[in-house]
Amino acid sequence: MADSSTQALRDLAEVHLAAALKPLPTDRLDRFVLFIEVVRAMDYWGTHAPALIGDDEKVAQSFDLMYWGWNRAVAELFEPLDQPGAFPMMESTQESRTFAAGLMQEFGKVSLLRRLADMCERGIMEVARDGDEFHIHMSEDARTQFADASELDKFKAAEARFPSSSAGWTMASMRDALRFPEMPGNYLAIANAPVKRWLRPDIQEFIKPLVKPWDTGYGVMVAYDARIEVDKHYIAEALALATPWREDSGIHADAKLGSITGADIAGVGAALISLHAKHFGCVSVAKKLFPEVSVAQSLTIWGPRDPLEESISIMSGRPKPVVHAVFNALAMTSEQSKKLAGHSTPLIPLLFDLGNGFILRPVSCLTRNPFTAARTQHQWLDPRTEHAVAADREDWMREQLFGVFGGNRYIRFPGNLKLRRGGAVLTDIDAIIYDKLTGDVGLFQLKWQDYSTNDVRQLRSKAANLSAELVDWSAKVKSWIEEHGPSALDRSLRLKQKRREAVKGVLLFAISRSSVRTQGYGIKTDVADLAMGVWPQFVRARMEVGPSAWSLRDVHARLIEEHGQVPTVHPMPAVIRIADKTLNIHDFWNRTDEKSNGSEDGTGAADRTL
Repeated sequence: MADSSTQALRDLAEVHLAAALKPLPTDRLDRFVLFIEVVRAMDYWGTHAPALIGDDEKVAQSFDLMYWGWNRAVAELFEPLDQPGAFPMMESTQESRTFAAGLMQEFGKVSLLRRLADMCERGIMEVARDGDEFHIHMSEDARTQFADASELDKFKAAEARFPSSSAGWTMASMRDALRFPEMPGNYLAIANAPVKRWLRPDIQEFIKPLVKPWDTGYGVMVAYDARIEVDKHYIAEALALATPWREDSGIHADAKLGSITGADIAGVGAALISLHAKHFGCVSVAKKLFPEVSVAQSLTIWGPRDPLEESISIMSGRPKPVVHAVFNALAMTSEQSKKLAGHSTPLIPLLFDLGNGFILRPVSCLTRNPFTAARTQHQWLDPRTEHAVAADREDWMREQLFGVFGGNRYIRFPGNLKLRRGGAVLTDIDAIIYDKLTGDVGLFQLKWQDYSTNDVRQLRSKAANLSAELVDWSAKVKSWIEEHGPSALDRSLRLKQKRREAVKGVLLFAISRSSVRTQGYGIKTDVADLAMGVWPQFVRARMEVGPSAWSLRDVHARLIEEHGQVPTVHPMPAVIRIADKTLNIHDFWNRTDEKSNGSEDGTGAADRTL
């Protein structure tokens, strides 16, 4: 049962929600007009956030509140248009966008209060009340959340240091590494951006002759012509974004999602991303040439769905029926948007289906991972999506794991290995790597859970499940080895004695895609001799250890050493007035020493607990 202070936060959230809903218009068209202003505000502020925030903590916190209120604002305001092929023209003003942004921030305060209550209830945050004032602090263990969150930045930094800090590697092109996997030596290959040759450093010069102001009679927007070099540049940019985004969202190319596949979503999504990026680029250039242009009004565009589908079919090389089916999955309808009211994680779709044959294209979808949004939307349409997406992940992650232990030194065993006791399956090992040089064998438990949510209850549940599974798996593997001895693995792995292949050391690894330090969610995972890490951390450790004499053992030791390390965090306190109450939030917002170059929400300015 929640204590009185936590319950007071929940009660305050409901009071403030009622107050935020009160001024909303009741007329459906008026609500739609305000919805468009909400999208325009998000498109403008979202895409300009990094430049606007800088080191201003209060601005960063205001942006977070706006993102957290986006879902509720869209759910309340997005009404379908009745008249086919029509769009209500209206001028976007500073006043109308300020109102829309303020509305999102008020809804964001509701989301913040609910999340703080959930975190306090689970011991992640601590709350003390003194009359009308609340003082909220992060618990000590919660700081470990920032360790997992910082690993991607550490990996990117390590990758950028190569080849100057090569740790014994010889740099090779990815093409050569794939064509000549048996070439002697120790090679590190880092993939280049797809069709990198299409990228133009002088892209703005190509755009300048194409753009012109468009006076709609309701504000000055931007029109532009086409040029193949510009299109190819933004296709290259889109592919560079779409490839890691699809992987981060966990959508395998072969995933079967009804009548479409993960590859279909990726192909159509990349084409749409290129159009979004091109539009943003053209508007940005036009503003420099034509001061009368309204950037905020120009960024959000609309148009008929059928011609857009035809263009995307040509760009993606996919048949029109496939593109149509993907649009049905990607384009959020008014009916579907109502689910956002109960969805705490900000979700900005690639497209909105306005219900009258028109599509709205929010460029702010590029400030987050649009494939994560697409996966969530498809799950709303078909609950079987979650299983369909997860089906390929173990094989996918195993393939990537084997990719960082290539060459003749290692034996990579296909599939997983089931350990049996008394004829029954005791547990299984997801991936196995044997080092022929040392006799060490790495036994891997691979986990790819979806942590692309800020829902406290879901995250706590996922952490509890992960912890229990790792403890159970480690205990069962250790008991099997104690019972049968390491030599039993020789037979299970079919090692060849005549080649002097024998297991001399067993190393246990648990690699999670994005989160493994469960104590950050109030769940401790204490397992001796189990090397736990998130995927970017594991790959970084492998890169930095290099082709050492005891590579598996060195990576294992590195992960165990790093598991308890917590980055230094610098609180960004906030004081927020809601109704007649004051929230003194001491360290919900923080800066870490490993600053992000670009975060999931597009700000790259601050880390939050959960």
